[in-house]
Amino acid sequence: MYKIVLDADGLIKTYKAGFLLQLTKAYVCLLPEEVYQEAVVAAPIGHADEARALQDLIAAGQPVRRPSARSRVADRILRGWHSLGRGESGAVRLFFQEGAGALLTDDRAFVNFLALHRIPFLTLSEALLNLHAANRLSHQEAERAAEQLHPLIRRSVYEDLRARLEKLR
Repeated sequence: MYKIVLDADGLIKTYKAGFLLQLTKAYVCLLPEEVYQEAVVAAPIGHADEARALQDLIAAGQPVRRPSARSRVADRILRGWHSLGRGESGAVRLFFQEGAGALLTDDRAFVNFLALHRIPFLTLSEALLNLHAANRLSHQEAERAAEQLHPLIRRSVYEDLRARLEKLR
């Protein structure tokens, strides 16, 4: 099964949009320990309910929580990129450690970093469209998820997502 590594943006936004569970059933979703610490353990007080729900899903193995180990390849790529947070660095390390197929993120700076280093990635929109195309989400579920993503993503990305969903009708 195809492995994807989630960063904090990918974890939180797929949860808020309501398709994290479908994602974990379609792919082996891996969560670096650093992302768990960032998104769940250190979650702001205003997001305590969300953090508890994520903690329950992760405890059930959806996604799978893993420690990330240092590797020469990841360390060489990460050297000098101090703008990346611990979660992003952990995601890159886990990507190479697990031989994953892609990283799931919606963070523009991280997407630019991944593209520069030719590390495969999926955006939230692409993940949602893939789930719909694979019949893991009905058209109605995909539209509902897109609406939930609307306030979380850039307007141009949302409009592109809606147009691409319409083509899949």
